[in-house]
Amino acid sequence: MNLFTILRHHVATQPNAIASRSSRRVVTYRKFWSRIERATARLKSEWHVKAGDTVVYWGQGHQDALMFYIAVARCGAKLLPLEHAPLHQESIAILKNIPAVLLLHDDETIFEVPPAAPVIANLSSLIAIRCHHTPPVSEDITQPSLISLLALEDGSLQASEQSLQQLMENATPYIESNIAQEFRIAEALFDTDIFTPHVLPVLASGGTIIFR
Repeated sequence: MNLFTILRHHVATQPNAIASRSSRRVVTYRKFWSRIERATARLKSEWHVKAGDTVVYWGQGHQDALMFYIAVARCGAKLLPLEHAPLHQESIAILKNIPAVLLLHDDETIFEVPPAAPVIANLSSLIAIRCHHTPPVSEDITQPSLISLLALEDGSLQASEQSLQQLMENATPYIESNIAQEFRIAEALFDTDIFTPHVLPVLASGGTIIFR
């Protein structure tokens, strides 16, 4: 299953269906995909994110983070989600071992010490300004596109990469079981027990992800 193709199909067949909503805004599938395209253009043309690069999301369960991840995957890059306080506390060691080219954070985030990334910007800036470039996009779903940090018994952290193709294959049983058409994000978006079994199936079915 190709998530990019599925989302474009939703745009063509149900453009006004709600892809995500929160207290901030309601986003139709047409607008959702438009923002993904705008974000992809900014990532590639202005921040020069290339296939294989790592970009960081620093925040927790923001509505725009979902669009950010899909845009990153279209670039063939890897998203490193730092959504929990222990990961924020370990960020110096994490970013030393996994260098990132870009870090986007929730708008209300205040850093005592800025993380070690060459570019740090608000998540909202990803779509706040329209990029007038239309860079070529390969949309290779086999590229590693997500890094999950797993805490080991000795207290160390291990990074696990998965391509969007692998994530969609893992989500297939949940998609085929006709999961509910809505899912509410309580805190983190990218936890392994949230993203694959709930978020991806709802998107695949044309349902709605609800954010705080």
